[in-house]
Amino acid sequence: MVDRKKTVESALVAVYDIQASAGDGAYPVDEYRVGSLAFPKNYLRSLTRANPHDLAIISVKGDSMLPTLADDDVVMLDTSKRDLSYDGLFVIRDNGDALLVKRIGRASQPGCVTIISDNRQLYASVEKALTDIDVVGRVIWTGGKV
Repeated sequence: MVDRKKTVESALVAVYDIQASAGDGAYPVDEYRVGSLAFPKNYLRSLTRANPHDLAIISVKGDSMLPTLADDDVVMLDTSKRDLSYDGLFVIRDNGDALLVKRIGRASQPGCVTIISDNRQLYASVEKALTDIDVVGRVIWTGGKV
């Protein structure tokens, strides 16, 4: 049973009209806020210690991150997490333009990272210099259709 007397504090997370490609790259034209989603503060705290103003929700386009992320899934980014010295799922701008959601891993060369697609049968991993990548944020939550 739900205790209807107890109020749950919520935090709003901005939703943007942006699609990060789970493929070869999406070029966002309009990056503007289209709404917000409310999350219980305790739930957000279990995901991250970041300020809700540092969180953003965007869409995923493509199949390169299957089975982890599917076309039209949404991801929540912690934009305060931009350090690529640890592995994880990140949204990055490749060469300043293409917006990608990819797994980031260690590279064989210093000053580089490996950009990994989970759908390895169709998409090969590539090494990129850190200077060619702008980190938008780390993916900390996903949502999608059933």
